[in-house]
Amino acid sequence: MIWRFLGDVMMILHAAFLLFFVFGAFLAWKWPKLIWVNLGIVVWNLAIVLIDYDCPLTGSEKYFRRRGGESVYDAGYINHYLDGRIWPEGATPTAEKVGFALVIIGYVGFFVLRHRRRKAAAEGKVRGDSVGPRT
Repeated sequence: MIWRFLGDVMMILHAAFLLFFVFGAFLAWKWPKLIWVNLGIVVWNLAIVLIDYDCPLTGSEKYFRRRGGESVYDAGYINHYLDGRIWPEGATPTAEKVGFALVIIGYVGFFVLRHRRRKAAAEGKVRGDSVGPRT
């Protein structure tokens, strides 16, 4: 019973990991220190895609499921859970490109905002100052 539960936890953790990979830079617009965590995850995912090795999160999920007496899927996490469900079957390479494009857009936005904030601070403007009355 516990092994199946741990398999489910790994599946959910993996989904959160992938969502943070794609949207983490956008979250860093609000919380800038998150960019470093996201950068680590981006490098991790880039290595997995370029080197084409199995993700340890997938391996952990499969291990727990095997220990729980379940049969495991042959493909990777993305092919098993997302391909054909979130996007059309066989479109994983396109989905990966879209994911990486969103990462790049998030990073561009992060650095643009960071530059604007630094420029405003250098000009003596403090974040939250307003010209008009507060309502």
